[in-house]
This record gives sequence, structure tokens and C-alpha cells, in this order.
Amino acid sequence: MSFLRIILFPIILLAISCGRQDPSGKYSGEIKDWVYEVFEGSVISNGEEGKIRLILRQTPDGMIASMDFEHPKVKSTRRDGMWEVGDGERRIRFKDEREPSEYFLIKKGMRFAFQTKEGLSNDDGSPVLLMRNVGLSRKASYPLILIFNSDGEVTVSGGGADAEVAGEWKWSGSSVVVTAKLPAERNSMGRGKDLETYKYFLQWDEVMEKELLLEKMVVMRPFRTQDGAKRQSWMSSLSFQDKPRLVSIP
Repeated sequence: MSFLRIILFPIILLAISCGRQDPSGKYSGEIKDWVYEVFEGSVISNGEEGKIRLILRQTPDGMIASMDFEHPKVKSTRRDGMWEVGDGERRIRFKDEREPSEYFLIKKGMRFAFQTKEGLSNDDGSPVLLMRNVGLSRKASYPLILIFNSDGEVTVSGGGADAEVAGEWKWSGSSVVVTAKLPAERNSMGRGKDLETYKYFLQWDEVMEKELLLEKMVVMRPFRTQDGAKRQSWMSSLSFQDKPRLVSIP
């Protein structure tokens, strides 16, 4: 039996690899992403209910955050700062010299846990949860055009790139992975012209031929420490529940 498996295994792999259809030509679609998000919720503190409204914006001037907090026993406050996307979380930093200055918004099903490093909870120990107010939030559409060549090269337009950028594509399991590097106008520390790396994970639509579905988009953003000595990088990823569709264009 083990001898048969040794013989059949490479045959199965060959059949699978031969059944994969390499993308070629031009594909066009669009990515929809939140550019103005409103999150609302409550926190029970000292036996009283407080209200939280968190607003996250993507603007030409950067990723801007604001938070309004109302509580019967505390003076209403508004805090302004910046935010960034991590892997499965949003990191919000306020620059008003009040503590805590750093918060995390972590997706938990349909809700979002609002946390700090020290911890943030209601009087009964339950987590503080916020919900996205879809009616007040807004999405924007961004075009994405991919032009595939048979030699593993691809040209990317849109989807984070202001102009056409040369990249590479390859198979990773059943996914087509497109990788492109583009200069960052301003990295996280606002220094230099280091490259950002964009990755697009796509799969063929099983029903509609000649159409690719975008599953996930990953961005590696480089930056340097404040003294400029040590280069670091951090990753943000965006998984699409409603997968954007890229259609083959003759």
C-alpha cells in the first residue's frame, strides 16, 4: 500500500498542477473600503452608563481618529489623534498628554472590542464592545487593474498605486498571489522613500469563467525608529467578506 502511495502521489500533484489555469491578459475591478467609520457603544463605570463614539477617517492628511466620551459622573471629553491598521486590529493613539493614550479596536464577530494595554472593561468585568454605525459610516471605491504576462510578470494599476507598477505573480496553493512594490510618499515615521509591498490574493470564480475574486490584500509598510537607525516594518491586511470581482477585458 505504501508503495502505491509513493507512485500515485506525484501523479495526483501533476494532475492538480495541470488543472490550474494561469491568468493572462487584463483584468479590471474595484475595491471598496471604509474611509469614514463611526463606532458607538457604552461602558458601565461606577454603576453608571457612559457613551463612547469613535470616528476613524482616511484623509489625504493621514489616518485621523476622534473619540467622544460622555458619562454622568465625568465631564464629557473629546480626544483627537491618529490611527493605523494592524493585522485584525486598529491602533488608535491620542496626543493630548492624557492616559491611556493608546487604544485597540479588535474585531469580535459583528462587534469590536475597545481595549487598552492595561485592560478596559465594564464594572462586571465584561469587555467594552462597540458597533459600527453603518448609516453614518462611508465607503469609497478604488479601481484595480491587473495585466498578467505568462513569464510571471504583472502590471498593477490602482489598489494603492497611483500609477502603473511592475510586479510578479505566482501560485500559492489554489491562490494566485500578486506582489508589487511601490514607493511610499510618507512612511509611518514620515521619513525617506522606502518601498511598500502590496500583496493581492486571488482565486478563480468557480461559476463565472475568466473572472478572478480578490480574497485578501496585505500591505507591508516600512519605517524607521525615531533616531533613524533601525529599520522596522509592520503589516496591515484587509480580508473581503464580499470578494471584489475582477473581470477579463479583451
